[in-house]
Amino acid sequence: MKYERGKIVKATVINHYGSADALHYGEVEKPSIKPDQMLVKVHATSVNPIDWKIRKGMLKLLTGSKFPIILGFDLSGEVIEVGDDVTRFKPGDMVYARLDQATGGAYAEYAAVSARIATHKPTNMSHLEAAVVPLAGMTALQALRDQGKLKAGQKVLINGASGGVGTFAVQIAKALGAEVGSIPLG
Repeated sequence: MKYERGKIVKATVINHYGSADALHYGEVEKPSIKPDQMLVKVHATSVNPIDWKIRKGMLKLLTGSKFPIILGFDLSGEVIEVGDDVTRFKPGDMVYARLDQATGGAYAEYAAVSARIATHKPTNMSHLEAAVVPLAGMTALQALRDQGKLKAGQKVLINGASGGVGTFAVQIAKALGAEVGSIPLG
C-alpha cells in the first residue's frame, strides 16, 4: 500500500540551535522513502546525549544549518510502506532501529528507515523498551567487542554502569563471558 506524498505530519523540530526552548512541536512533510528504505510509523523513541548536543549546536560540522531539524536516532514502530529493494520487511511488521541520517528524524510520527539497520522488534518487548536499545546498546557493543576486543575470562570495569550505555555494557560483558566490576554514578 502506497501512502500519498506531501502529507503533513506532526514532529518535534528545532528551527535554530539553542536551549531546550528551541524544541517545537509542529508540522512537517511526511518523509519519502528510497528503494532501500521503509516508512515507519513511530510508536516510541528515546533521548540520547547526541540529541541535546545537536540541539545546542555542538555538532554543526555534521548537521550544518539547514532547518528544521528533526532529532531522535532510536525508534520502535510499525512498517507502513517498503521500498522496492526491501525484502526482509513488509507492511505491518514491528521493527526497531537506530536511524542512520546525520540528524536523526525519530521525533516524528513517521520516519524513513534504512532496511539494513532495522530489525524485527522482539514480541516480548514493548515499543518503549525496544526504542531505548539501538544507540546505547550499539555503543556498548562496539566499545567492548569491537574496540576493547573483550574475551571470555577477562576482567572489565564498567564505570558509570547505571547509565544507558553502562547498563548495556554490563549485560554484554557478561554475555561475552567476562568478569564484570562496576562503579555506579552518583
